[in-house]
Amino acid sequence: MLKINLILIPTLLLATCELFAQSKVDFDHYQTMGSNGSIPDDFSLSTYQKVERDIKVDRPDLAPSLRRKFYTGIHTSIDEIIHSEVCLFGDLISIYVRDIAKNLLKDDPTTFNELRFYTLKSNETNAFSTDQGVIFVTTGLVSQVSSEAQIAYVLAHEIAHYKRKHVLERFKQKTVLKNANYYELSTYSKDRELEADSDAIELYKKAGYDEALIEPTFDVLMYAYLPFDEVKIPMDFFNSKEFYMPSFKFPKEEFPITAEENYNDSKSSHPNISKRKKQVVDVLEKGTSWKGNATVVGGNRFAEIRNIARFESIRNSILALDLTNALYSIYVLEKEFPNSEYLKSMKAKTWLALAQSKSASLSKPFETKLHKEGEIAILHSILKKMEKAEMSTIALREIYDIKSSNPNNSEIQAIYQRMVETAATTKQFSLEAFSKYDYSTAIVKNKDYNDSIAKIPVDTLKKNEAVQNTGSKYDKIKKKRTADGNIDAQVFDSTNYYLYGMHDIMSDSGFVKQFKLAYNKSLNSKEKDSLARENKSKLIPTIPDLKSKSIALVDTDVEIAESSKKTIKLSESIKTHATELILAEGSKNGYTINTDNAPNNLTIEGINAFMYIKSALRQNENYGKVDFFPIDYVVIEEMSKKYNSDVILIPTIFYLDQKKSEPMEIARPVLATWYIPPVALMLLTGKLLDSQKTLINFIGIDLKTGHADYSEVYLISGRPSKVLLGSKYYEIFKSTN
Repeated sequence: MLKINLILIPTLLLATCELFAQSKVDFDHYQTMGSNGSIPDDFSLSTYQKVERDIKVDRPDLAPSLRRKFYTGIHTSIDEIIHSEVCLFGDLISIYVRDIAKNLLKDDPTTFNELRFYTLKSNETNAFSTDQGVIFVTTGLVSQVSSEAQIAYVLAHEIAHYKRKHVLERFKQKTVLKNANYYELSTYSKDRELEADSDAIELYKKAGYDEALIEPTFDVLMYAYLPFDEVKIPMDFFNSKEFYMPSFKFPKEEFPITAEENYNDSKSSHPNISKRKKQVVDVLEKGTSWKGNATVVGGNRFAEIRNIARFESIRNSILALDLTNALYSIYVLEKEFPNSEYLKSMKAKTWLALAQSKSASLSKPFETKLHKEGEIAILHSILKKMEKAEMSTIALREIYDIKSSNPNNSEIQAIYQRMVETAATTKQFSLEAFSKYDYSTAIVKNKDYNDSIAKIPVDTLKKNEAVQNTGSKYDKIKKKRTADGNIDAQVFDSTNYYLYGMHDIMSDSGFVKQFKLAYNKSLNSKEKDSLARENKSKLIPTIPDLKSKSIALVDTDVEIAESSKKTIKLSESIKTHATELILAEGSKNGYTINTDNAPNNLTIEGINAFMYIKSALRQNENYGKVDFFPIDYVVIEEMSKKYNSDVILIPTIFYLDQKKSEPMEIARPVLATWYIPPVALMLLTGKLLDSQKTLINFIGIDLKTGHADYSEVYLISGRPSKVLLGSKYYEIFKSTN
């Protein structure tokens, strides 16, 4: 029986993700970053509380009539980022960035004390500031820079935006110039960007950084679409002791890097790189030249922080199905960290995802528009052109070797098992197809065979050929194979090179047994899968079917399609009521509800745990039909053990007031939600647009697989008042008895 746990509000005690600032990072056993320290108000206060707090502050530069609109819009946007799975506080990168900013603002402590710095786990090369003093920096930016000085200049630029109140100016301009065309708005934005570039120079100079390192910072932005390093892909990239890929598999064409500084920026909010460089050079030439340092905050600290960002980029890439980038990044980092179990595990996950994606005909990882320039384009071209059996063979070869060298790593062993299952279900992947010889031996055998043929009299050869051509089709096929069923040397075909790289695996009785079991299991499950497709809710057929009395409730996800000033307050009111009602009704019906962290007692452990849960949901969204391996396998296993639970449930509520909603306002929350039940999609077709409707369902995350599914959807006619919600939750929980 499936064990179900409902854990109240973002909670789960997982201290394993923490990276303490006092200790050196162990990259051989790296763990993805989590938040640390005291929880900032930005994370603990609700959007409604922030809006109500800020509109009471007298602000001469913002008319009272515009304050609610401004603060509602900006806090809603900021909180979408803060409460996503990518935003961190108190981590090593955030602390490092804060220290750099403190040095930049050593003569302006007032401004420094107004600012907060948070890290975003994203491969986008970006940093941005808000009117509220929050500055976000992405791991993608940190992974790309060449020095601390470059981070300092980017931060100085964002601080300049904050000090000049550019966000507020932009808001007022858009409010006043409602009919302004895109060119007018874009020009206004470009002026502010150039202004921030100019202001940043003075902060940067006073902080002690080198003048010569400012201009190269713009190169980071120009080449941000490329990986964090440009390392040549060698012809032996895929080769090992047992496996060989011939050179003709590598593309003959070149993939030049074509980025230009003076690109057309007419539709961009930022000036092009050429204009920004020119202005910076002009400002520097007018002033007095100076010498400075690449690093001011601390010695080797920059290299470690950048490596953290680069390690994080791999996880980001796998989650986003940018598998070529993940594989390339691992290759680059393995040169410095050859013994890293983290890199080996991520490499195994990447190859498994490549094989699964190819087998499932998933196009996203192999899109032509991805990785068209530089060395990574060579790798992408090879992976894109691989056939299903070819990809599964190479992936199995890679993962088998990783598994063999890491016999005590349970995660890698689990990835290997999943790869065997993937190979067993891949079309054209057959044990009988592989040769008993490796590539080199097969060539020699082929040459020896051809040489022996040359010594046989022509009449004898013709006689043998006539014999070979007699019999049925199947007799002819069997004559081309040796007694042990493997491909004979005389039919050696270099285009099927991958068939000569598995001889040791095919002689591994353990693998053969696992493969055959997986193959037979796949045959037996086809009929079950056919039946399961008729009822999409495989994980949680319906909440009333849950007979376990152990429930874990994670923060209720509330989406509202309504144009109203009170939407934020309504959303938080619904969330509070739903939590109280599930606690009450669950307890009444004999459920043990885990309440490690109530809404008024948010903890670091809970925030980090919810990050993993949301990452699992994101992986479900991106991978679709692929039977993926969970990116945070070890962590969600710990969750399962800690709570003696197989599934975590997330209650969801979707409320629609058709009278107050425009079509796009209806679509936005539905499409933005984590996991869309079929009934919710009906909202987009207009089938439920005749009145106020509330939809209730539960998203379940299987802690053994990381996969998510949803329960039956329950419909309420009307606004989700506490009374109506209470009635529906009473009905749901009562039906389990």
